[in-house]
Amino acid sequence: MARRIVLDTDMGSDVDDALCLALALASPEIELVAVTHVGRESHARASVSRKLLELAGRLEIPVYAGCRAPVLGGDGFYWFGHEGVGILEPGEEPPIEEEHAVAALARLLRAHDDLELVTVGPLTNVAVALMLDPDLAGRVRGLTVMGGHIRRAEYGGQVLPPGVDYNLGSDPHASYVVLRSGIPVRLVTADVTLQTWLTPQDCERFEARGTPFHKALAEAIRIWTPLQKRLFGSAGCNVEDDNLAFLHDPLALVSSHDESFCTFEELEIEPKLEDASFRTLEREHPTQATFRMRCATHVDAKRFRSYFVERVTSLRV
Repeated sequence: MARRIVLDTDMGSDVDDALCLALALASPEIELVAVTHVGRESHARASVSRKLLELAGRLEIPVYAGCRAPVLGGDGFYWFGHEGVGILEPGEEPPIEEEHAVAALARLLRAHDDLELVTVGPLTNVAVALMLDPDLAGRVRGLTVMGGHIRRAEYGGQVLPPGVDYNLGSDPHASYVVLRSGIPVRLVTADVTLQTWLTPQDCERFEARGTPFHKALAEAIRIWTPLQKRLFGSAGCNVEDDNLAFLHDPLALVSSHDESFCTFEELEIEPKLEDASFRTLEREHPTQATFRMRCATHVDAKRFRSYFVERVTSLRV
């Protein structure tokens, strides 16, 4: 039986959100119940998902716009300005659901006892839903989170700072609320996702598939690649030419139903706020401040990339 999943995403900035949605559509193990959106211009982000779903012929999947700012306000969310380019036509605004993503999450969780959440963006929508109704935590069958920084996040021999964890760090208070709620959590952290990425040959395979959906993915990847290089370059890390886009979010998505691509360990994790920054700290022994979580600690990067490309290339749209 397919796992019933709500995907909560900040679609449109890093292309890995679009790649994650593509993998979800290509995965018979998943029934995608809804796609909810978080981040600045969440309505525009939802429009990007709606267009991708239209191109894939999956209009039955509802999309919702959600929280546009962190729970305590501020400018913690990215907006680069390229969001939707390569996917949406200029001025195009596909219709999305009128219901707010937080209300939709609460409604769906109250109505069903088998829903799982996969979050590949800031945790603001989920946190607000829990703050409005803490009992919803007991309704979530499982939560797979792309985010966190447990051990050493490294790429190309360069150790990256904890700030590389944008998803949980951009709204630290929301992350604190969600990861201390008691929901069963699976963490797929930046330590692991930084080890797997798409190559130029992979992008060429998508484009060669020839469908409007695959061409849109390929164009979105090409638009993202130079921005990824600049972002990592500003942190003193050179991104190699064979890396067009990290596969952060797709790796989290697949882990929700197939953990075989990663090594997972049951770890004691302390969700902690330190000077307004959020950390997922591994502790040797349980304490009142720690929560037992399934954490990815290693990935078979070559196997996962091959699986991802084959699945998405083979998607019938």
